[in-house]
Amino acid sequence: MTLNTETAERAVDSAMAEIADFDLRIEGAAQGMPKAGSLSYIERHRHEYVRTVRDINEFRPPTGHVRVLELGAFFGVNCLALKKLGYDVTAADMPEFMDLPEQIERYRSYSIATKSVRLEEIVLPFADESFDVIIMCEVLEHLNFNPLPLLKEINRIGAVGSIFYLSLPNAANIYNRIRILRGEAIGVSVDSFFCQLDPTSSEIVNEHWREYTAAEVRLMLERLGFRIQKQYFFSLGETLVKPTLRHYLARIFYSCFPFLKENQTTIAIKQKRTALQFRIPATVHKTLREL
Repeated sequence: MTLNTETAERAVDSAMAEIADFDLRIEGAAQGMPKAGSLSYIERHRHEYVRTVRDINEFRPPTGHVRVLELGAFFGVNCLALKKLGYDVTAADMPEFMDLPEQIERYRSYSIATKSVRLEEIVLPFADESFDVIIMCEVLEHLNFNPLPLLKEINRIGAVGSIFYLSLPNAANIYNRIRILRGEAIGVSVDSFFCQLDPTSSEIVNEHWREYTAAEVRLMLERLGFRIQKQYFFSLGETLVKPTLRHYLARIFYSCFPFLKENQTTIAIKQKRTALQFRIPATVHKTLREL
């Protein structure tokens, strides 16, 4: 039986309530990161957590032993909500987040496995066909390197028939189109370059290095052994409890032009292990030459 949105909301709200007081600002490496309980962060992303939990349950209900990996787990709202629903969950993120003792203990208390992963190292520390569901939400756009070898690795560690759940900004959204018409750049800003290298700043992750269109996502995944099960667009304004007149008008506009919404989700099924062979140039990885 699949979850309806209301049930998914309850699972997410329960997870959010349990981490409300957890603060990643406990080590020098994580200073400047938002507090989990801050309305400025997880509440703003609640609609995405609900959508993810609902979609995962719809396409892979927790019948039997369903192994889930979230790449870019961060605070772990998705992980905790899915664990509560009966999934076997592994949370992975960069060492600056996952190696904090408080973070390890928090995940351990919910029987959620953890793994520190640097995606730029490309080779993922998991065996072949280790997972039935792999989640990567709001991560791909932050990668400042060729993502194809990493996507090939995701294909490797997913079981045949597994789900790759990919959520990210829509590069073709109306706001990006307006910026381009104004002569403005999209993606990571020059100010963010300076901020990341500022000795007084603790910023770890830059803004969006490269956003993708839905067609580009399909192209990458289909050539790497996946079949697109579902692809859709969504907007924050669709989920607001008290939308303004502007949001009502936006809903009408987006009902006619959904491909102009700000965000996109792709649910892909691994059909086979890809036979593509990649030559890895030194500009992508220091030591890895083939994958």
